[in-house]
Amino acid sequence: MGCFQSTPQDIIQTTPAKSTSKKHDISPIYDALPSKAQEYEVRNVYDGDTLTLIDQRRVRFLGIDTPELKEKQAFAEEAKAYTRNLCHKKNIWLTFEHEEKDHYGRLLAFVWVKAPQGKGYLCVNEGIIAEGLATAYTPGGKKLHNWDKLIDMQKRARETKRGMWVNFNDYSVLKTSNGSAFHQRNCKHISKSRNLVQLKASEAMDKGLHPCRTCLADK
Repeated sequence: MGCFQSTPQDIIQTTPAKSTSKKHDISPIYDALPSKAQEYEVRNVYDGDTLTLIDQRRVRFLGIDTPELKEKQAFAEEAKAYTRNLCHKKNIWLTFEHEEKDHYGRLLAFVWVKAPQGKGYLCVNEGIIAEGLATAYTPGGKKLHNWDKLIDMQKRARETKRGMWVNFNDYSVLKTSNGSAFHQRNCKHISKSRNLVQLKASEAMDKGLHPCRTCLADK
Protein backbone atom coordinates (compact mmCIF):
# COMPACT_ATOMS: atom_id res chain seq x y z
CA MET A 1 0.00 0.00 0.00
CA GLY A 2 1.26 3.48 -0.78
CA CYS A 3 1.10 6.56 1.39
CA PHE A 4 -2.25 8.31 1.64
CA GLN A 5 -2.63 11.14 -0.83
CA SER A 6 -4.60 13.47 1.42
CA THR A 7 -5.64 13.73 5.03
CA PRO A 8 -9.12 14.91 6.06
CA GLN A 9 -9.48 17.31 8.94
CA ASP A 10 -10.31 14.57 11.46
CA ILE A 11 -7.06 12.68 10.70
CA ILE A 12 -4.60 15.45 11.43
CA GLN A 13 -2.89 13.75 14.37
CA THR A 14 0.39 11.99 13.79
CA THR A 15 2.51 10.06 16.23
CA PRO A 16 6.21 10.82 16.60
CA ALA A 17 8.67 8.15 15.60
CA LYS A 18 9.71 6.72 18.94
CA SER A 19 11.54 3.50 19.69
CA THR A 20 9.61 1.18 22.00
CA SER A 21 12.30 -1.47 21.97
CA LYS A 22 13.39 -2.76 25.37
CA LYS A 23 16.30 -5.00 26.16
CA HIS A 24 15.04 -8.56 26.41
CA ASP A 25 16.61 -11.94 26.01
CA ILE A 26 14.90 -12.73 22.73
CA SER A 27 15.77 -16.40 22.60
CA PRO A 28 12.67 -18.66 22.62
CA ILE A 29 14.64 -21.40 24.41
CA TYR A 30 14.54 -21.73 28.21
CA ASP A 31 16.59 -23.85 30.60
CA ALA A 32 13.49 -25.33 32.27
CA LEU A 33 9.74 -25.53 31.85
CA PRO A 34 7.52 -23.09 33.76
CA SER A 35 6.51 -24.52 37.14
CA LYS A 36 2.84 -24.92 36.16
CA ALA A 37 3.42 -26.54 32.76
CA GLN A 38 1.13 -29.52 32.08
CA GLU A 39 1.99 -32.34 29.68
CA TYR A 40 -0.33 -33.37 26.82
CA GLU A 41 -0.20 -35.49 23.68
CA VAL A 42 -0.95 -33.99 20.27
CA ARG A 43 -3.23 -35.71 17.77
CA ASN A 44 -2.93 -33.25 14.91
CA VAL A 45 -1.62 -29.81 13.95
CA TYR A 46 -4.32 -27.82 12.16
CA ASP A 47 -2.28 -24.76 11.19
CA GLY A 48 0.53 -22.58 12.52
CA ASP A 49 -1.31 -21.49 15.65
CA THR A 50 -3.85 -24.27 16.28
CA LEU A 51 -3.53 -27.94 17.19
CA THR A 52 -5.72 -30.75 18.52
CA LEU A 53 -4.84 -32.86 21.55
CA ILE A 54 -5.33 -36.62 21.75
CA ASP A 55 -8.45 -36.00 23.87
CA GLN A 56 -9.84 -33.92 20.95
CA ARG A 57 -9.57 -30.57 22.69
CA ARG A 58 -8.29 -27.85 20.40
CA VAL A 59 -5.50 -25.48 21.46
CA ARG A 60 -5.11 -21.91 20.17
CA PHE A 61 -1.61 -20.51 20.69
CA LEU A 62 -1.52 -17.39 22.85
CA GLY A 63 0.13 -14.18 21.71
CA ILE A 64 0.40 -14.98 18.00
CA ASP A 65 -1.53 -15.03 14.75
CA THR A 66 -0.34 -17.01 11.74
CA PRO A 67 -1.41 -16.68 8.08
CA GLU A 68 -4.69 -18.41 7.24
CA LEU A 69 -4.64 -21.67 5.27
CA LYS A 70 -8.26 -21.36 4.11
CA GLU A 71 -7.55 -17.96 2.58
CA LYS A 72 -4.31 -19.31 1.07
CA GLN A 73 -2.36 -16.47 2.61
CA ALA A 74 1.36 -16.27 1.99
CA PHE A 75 3.48 -18.31 4.41
CA ALA A 76 0.46 -20.18 5.84
CA GLU A 77 1.93 -23.50 4.74
CA GLU A 78 5.35 -22.61 6.15
CA ALA A 79 3.80 -21.65 9.49
CA LYS A 80 1.91 -24.94 9.66
CA ALA A 81 5.07 -26.88 8.75
CA TYR A 82 6.99 -25.16 11.56
CA THR A 83 4.41 -26.12 14.20
CA ARG A 84 3.78 -29.57 12.75
CA ASN A 85 7.47 -30.42 12.81
CA LEU A 86 7.65 -29.58 16.51
CA CYS A 87 4.28 -30.81 17.77
CA HIS A 88 2.49 -33.30 15.50
CA LYS A 89 1.85 -36.60 17.34
CA LYS A 90 4.31 -35.59 20.04
CA ASN A 91 4.17 -34.77 23.72
CA ILE A 92 4.01 -31.07 24.51
CA TRP A 93 3.51 -28.90 27.60
CA LEU A 94 0.95 -26.14 27.99
CA THR A 95 0.84 -23.10 30.25
CA PHE A 96 -2.15 -20.79 30.60
CA GLU A 97 -2.76 -17.11 31.26
CA HIS A 98 -5.91 -15.05 31.92
CA GLU A 99 -8.85 -17.12 30.62
CA GLU A 100 -8.06 -20.77 29.92
CA LYS A 101 -10.53 -20.95 26.99
CA ASP A 102 -11.80 -18.65 24.27
CA HIS A 103 -15.42 -18.26 23.14
CA TYR A 104 -14.97 -21.18 20.72
CA GLY A 105 -14.05 -23.46 23.63
CA ARG A 106 -10.42 -23.74 22.55
CA LEU A 107 -7.67 -23.85 25.16
CA LEU A 108 -5.59 -20.66 25.07
CA ALA A 109 -2.03 -21.59 25.86
CA PHE A 110 1.69 -21.23 25.47
CA VAL A 111 3.04 -24.40 23.89
CA TRP A 112 6.36 -25.90 24.95
CA VAL A 113 8.49 -28.67 23.46
CA LYS A 114 11.95 -30.02 24.09
CA ALA A 115 14.41 -27.80 22.25
CA PRO A 116 15.26 -29.44 18.90
CA GLN A 117 18.92 -28.48 19.28
CA GLY A 118 19.23 -30.36 22.55
CA LYS A 119 19.21 -28.86 26.03
CA GLY A 120 16.28 -26.81 27.26
CA TYR A 121 12.71 -26.16 26.17
CA LEU A 122 11.37 -24.14 23.25
CA CYS A 123 8.33 -21.89 23.61
CA VAL A 124 6.74 -22.55 20.22
CA ASN A 125 4.70 -19.33 20.39
CA GLU A 126 7.91 -17.32 20.63
CA GLY A 127 9.84 -19.49 18.18
CA ILE A 128 7.39 -19.02 15.34
CA ILE A 129 7.44 -15.24 15.86
CA ALA A 130 11.25 -15.30 15.77
CA GLU A 131 11.15 -17.22 12.48
CA GLY A 132 8.93 -14.55 10.92
CA LEU A 133 5.98 -16.90 10.46
CA ALA A 134 3.53 -15.20 12.84
CA THR A 135 2.60 -11.76 14.08
CA ALA A 136 2.15 -10.78 17.71
CA TYR A 137 -1.55 -10.79 18.58
CA THR A 138 -3.63 -10.83 21.74
CA PRO A 139 -7.45 -10.67 21.52
CA GLY A 140 -9.05 -7.93 23.53
CA GLY A 141 -5.73 -6.20 24.11
CA LYS A 142 -4.94 -8.24 27.22
CA LYS A 143 -1.23 -7.94 27.82
CA LEU A 144 0.63 -11.21 28.27
CA HIS A 145 3.58 -11.74 30.58
CA ASN A 146 5.98 -11.92 27.61
CA TRP A 147 4.23 -9.39 25.37
CA ASP A 148 7.19 -7.00 25.16
CA LYS A 149 9.43 -9.92 24.23
CA LEU A 150 7.06 -11.03 21.46
CA ILE A 151 7.06 -7.49 20.07
CA ASP A 152 10.87 -7.38 20.15
CA MET A 153 11.06 -10.76 18.40
CA GLN A 154 8.62 -9.58 15.74
CA LYS A 155 10.65 -6.42 15.19
CA ARG A 156 13.88 -8.40 14.86
CA ALA A 157 12.27 -10.79 12.35
CA ARG A 158 10.91 -7.86 10.34
CA GLU A 159 14.20 -5.98 10.31
CA THR A 160 16.13 -9.09 9.24
CA LYS A 161 13.43 -9.98 6.68
CA ARG A 162 12.75 -13.46 7.98
CA GLY A 163 9.77 -15.45 6.74
CA MET A 164 6.75 -13.33 5.89
CA TRP A 165 8.79 -10.15 6.26
CA VAL A 166 11.08 -10.94 3.32
CA ASN A 167 9.33 -8.47 1.01
CA PHE A 168 7.96 -6.09 3.64
CA ASN A 169 7.70 -2.45 2.54
CA ASP A 170 6.43 -0.02 5.13
CA TYR A 171 3.13 1.76 4.51
CA SER A 172 0.81 4.28 6.16
CA VAL A 173 -2.07 3.12 8.34
CA LEU A 174 -4.67 4.53 10.71
CA LYS A 175 -5.65 3.69 14.27
CA THR A 176 -8.31 4.88 16.67
CA SER A 177 -7.20 6.46 19.93
CA ASN A 178 -7.83 3.30 21.98
CA GLY A 179 -7.94 0.56 19.37
CA SER A 180 -5.69 -2.52 19.33
CA ALA A 181 -5.66 -2.81 15.52
CA PHE A 182 -4.48 -0.63 12.65
CA HIS A 183 -6.36 -0.14 9.39
CA GLN A 184 -6.38 1.07 5.84
CA ARG A 185 -8.19 4.31 5.25
CA ASN A 186 -11.22 2.71 3.57
CA CYS A 187 -11.80 0.11 6.30
CA LYS A 188 -15.43 -0.22 7.38
CA HIS A 189 -14.39 -0.58 11.02
CA ILE A 190 -13.17 3.02 11.19
CA SER A 191 -15.65 4.58 8.75
CA LYS A 192 -17.47 6.38 11.58
CA SER A 193 -14.45 7.07 13.77
CA ARG A 194 -13.03 10.54 14.31
CA ASN A 195 -9.69 11.74 15.60
CA LEU A 196 -7.84 8.93 13.90
CA VAL A 197 -4.08 8.69 14.22
CA GLN A 198 -1.91 8.19 11.15
CA LEU A 199 1.37 6.28 11.47
CA LYS A 200 3.54 3.73 9.71
CA ALA A 201 2.66 0.04 9.92
CA SER A 202 6.07 -0.76 11.42
CA GLU A 203 5.52 1.80 14.16
CA ALA A 204 2.04 0.42 14.86
CA MET A 205 3.44 -3.11 15.19
CA ASP A 206 6.23 -1.92 17.48
CA LYS A 207 3.53 -0.43 19.70
CA GLY A 208 1.87 -3.85 19.95
CA LEU A 209 -0.98 -3.19 17.51
CA HIS A 210 -2.04 -5.83 15.01
CA PRO A 211 -3.28 -5.51 11.41
CA CYS A 212 -7.04 -5.44 10.92
CA ARG A 213 -8.28 -8.86 9.87
CA THR A 214 -10.70 -7.25 7.40
CA CYS A 215 -8.86 -4.56 5.46
CA LEU A 216 -5.32 -5.92 5.89
CA ALA A 217 -5.96 -9.64 5.65
CA ASP A 218 -3.81 -9.96 2.53
CA LYS A 219 -1.18 -7.39 3.42
